[in-house]
Amino acid sequence: MKCQKWITVIVLGILMGMPSTGFTRSRVDSLVLSRIFEYCSSYTPNNVSGHTTNVYVKSNFNVWRRNPTLWLIPTMYSIAEGDRYLVSESYNKLRFNDINNYEKTRKVSYSTIRHNRRALPTVVEFMTPNIYDVCLYDDHILSPFHEDNRRYYHYTILPSIDNRVRIEFKPRLPDNTQLVSGHAYADIRTGRVIKATFNGEFDMITFHTETTQGDQGVRSLLPKECKTNVIFYFMGNKIYSTLEAYFDCPVNLPDSVNDEFSLELMDSIRPVPLTAQERHILNEYAESRKPDTTQVADTMPRKFSFVKDVLQDAIGDNLVTSIRYRTDHTYLRLWPILNPQYVSYSSSHGLSYKLRFGAEYYFNSHRYFEFTPRLGYTFKYKKPYFTLPLYFNYNPKRNGQVQVIYGNGNRIGNSYITEDIIREYGDSLALNDDLQLFDDNYLIISNNVKAFDWLEITSGFTYHHRVAYRPEELKKYGKQQVFNSFAPMLSLKFSPWKKGPTLTVDYERGIEGIINSDIDYERWEFDGSIKYNINKIRKVNAKLGLGFYSRKKDSYFVDYIHFRDDKLPEGWDDDWTGNFQLLDSRWYNESRYYARANLSYESPFLVMSWFPLIGHFFEKERFYLSALSIDNTRPYSEVGYGFTTRLVSIGLFASFLQTKFQDFGCKFTFELFRRW
Repeated sequence: MKCQKWITVIVLGILMGMPSTGFTRSRVDSLVLSRIFEYCSSYTPNNVSGHTTNVYVKSNFNVWRRNPTLWLIPTMYSIAEGDRYLVSESYNKLRFNDINNYEKTRKVSYSTIRHNRRALPTVVEFMTPNIYDVCLYDDHILSPFHEDNRRYYHYTILPSIDNRVRIEFKPRLPDNTQLVSGHAYADIRTGRVIKATFNGEFDMITFHTETTQGDQGVRSLLPKECKTNVIFYFMGNKIYSTLEAYFDCPVNLPDSVNDEFSLELMDSIRPVPLTAQERHILNEYAESRKPDTTQVADTMPRKFSFVKDVLQDAIGDNLVTSIRYRTDHTYLRLWPILNPQYVSYSSSHGLSYKLRFGAEYYFNSHRYFEFTPRLGYTFKYKKPYFTLPLYFNYNPKRNGQVQVIYGNGNRIGNSYITEDIIREYGDSLALNDDLQLFDDNYLIISNNVKAFDWLEITSGFTYHHRVAYRPEELKKYGKQQVFNSFAPMLSLKFSPWKKGPTLTVDYERGIEGIINSDIDYERWEFDGSIKYNINKIRKVNAKLGLGFYSRKKDSYFVDYIHFRDDKLPEGWDDDWTGNFQLLDSRWYNESRYYARANLSYESPFLVMSWFPLIGHFFEKERFYLSALSIDNTRPYSEVGYGFTTRLVSIGLFASFLQTKFQDFGCKFTFELFRRW
């Protein structure tokens, strides 16, 4: 058997070293790489869904340098003061849906980090590199072992022993944070990667990962052991961290053990020994937590400390750290109040800030309430916005829920109001543009249910209460200052194809006389959209829409669902491809019909990524194309280019009326610490 192995190695070495150069070596390299690329489909199940494993995770944090800016980084607040060497360990049960999507139940933990908080949570994803997928980690860092990424890497195949080959890989120029360098050992017969080393940089973290894969079947898709060393630099802060993960640990803890904080229990199940330094730190921390029985109890109240009680505990925890609270029936979450990701800018809407909360109350797994308020402020319009949606989920499997949504939408109105005044009082009037605007408070009550796998039905009513922004001036000209509308609505969403487009039909009929309603209208909208993933890193988004009023008593309020001006956009993926970035706000409310089309293409390597030096930081790039047709104007279109870096997402747009250049503008949102 040993002789056979050595013969394989010698033959491979001879083939690769033959002076007939490129062709023979290229054939051997291609054969080895093809087996690696095909291993997942040839030798393993299609996915790891349902697979469970016990995982022991140990993290060390060595804070070399820190300054006050560390307090402002989400999840780093807990190590911004105190000890400079920290240890955290946990014993978890993982249930995989796929390699990057798993449910983790923390059974036991022990940590010297203040409040047992997480620090550098973005490092946790390095625990399970998905080496055979397009991306090593979720939707970023391209794996050198997936065929779609072959064009981005240069490979060198070297012989080894025991039917193994050594594969060295590095990015083709230019270097980019979406690519890694390193080496791996693979089985020459099957292409199974036995172990691999990755060196890279992403999201302000420089990392070195060593993973040893499982032996066969589904286990070979997951690490057996994985160790990652990271260095974090930011504004003078320098932190070293080591993450070690050991899978398939033998001890199965009972269900009654859940999220225990116990060094004693951890000592009894830890699969690998601690280092002398780790043992010393954990024991010292455990001793410090024990009550001092030699001292007489201090009955005097602790002296109030403004720095600790207010700045650190009351404000610090809430400003820069996510707050989660869970009981048997409730779950509350408050995202950090000071978070750069909540700030966005566009040349059309100026600077805006938004904030989210979340609360859930469970009767059982099939009956529960969700409350997800959304708050925001636009500095250009000096207006706070809020949306308060309350959902009662009664059939999650069929997406059955009752929805109650209250909010204050955009100020709405159009030029018909001022045109009526000028028609009556003469064109010599100098009217303020604000005269046509109305503040809009709305209430939507509806029921949603998936009647079939391909059909979702939403029915209910919507009520709008619109009050003039300048009521006294409208009153001076004898115009109505308050309008109400009540409208039953019906929405049908068709999804007949698993990977095809989603088609939506929306109908709304305004009825006069109900709850003081005085607007009579009938509106139809048709929408089709598709998000097609060529793979995890290349995507095409497309939207087509048509809307019109089949009945309209007056033209004061034209208010569509799928064609509207959102002053608080959601972000890069949610709205940048469905909206018009430079369209004048009034155009959304001027026309009794619209027809629009939006298209975008996203990939990590389009234009700027290939430039030396600056291309290193471009994570994703996008091209945009949008077109619109409405009443009384030539066809309107926008073209744009956007990119994402670790700091910001930026889009540059140009607009055209027919073929004539109209305007140029930009939009950005912060990406800093988005994954933290």
